[in-house]
Amino acid sequence: MKCPNCQYDPTMSEIQRSPADCVRCGIHYDAFYKDQAVKAAHAQNAPVVAGALADYPGARPVVVMDINMSFGSMVRFMVKWAIASIPALLILFLLLVGLASIFKVLMMLIR
Repeated sequence: MKCPNCQYDPTMSEIQRSPADCVRCGIHYDAFYKDQAVKAAHAQNAPVVAGALADYPGARPVVVMDINMSFGSMVRFMVKWAIASIPALLILFLLLVGLASIFKVLMMLIR
């Protein structure tokens, strides 16, 4: 069996001594073929997915087909979501009040 990496054709004694590895370049045949299969699968991905996979090695793309939730759990989720948004709204309100007061002070200084 020729090595897929360096094209070396080992002798029978070399194959018996190391059946899973190349005696010349040292690669593991199964790992090499698995890596080639992963690269071929990644080559078929969209550019955005390929970029994300390059940023996060070992990540696998996932496609969500459907979310199956009962009505009751959907209502609980929406209520929790609404309650969780209250602190964010309070922070935004305080920021707007602060900006308005700063603007008011600046307008009084300009007069």
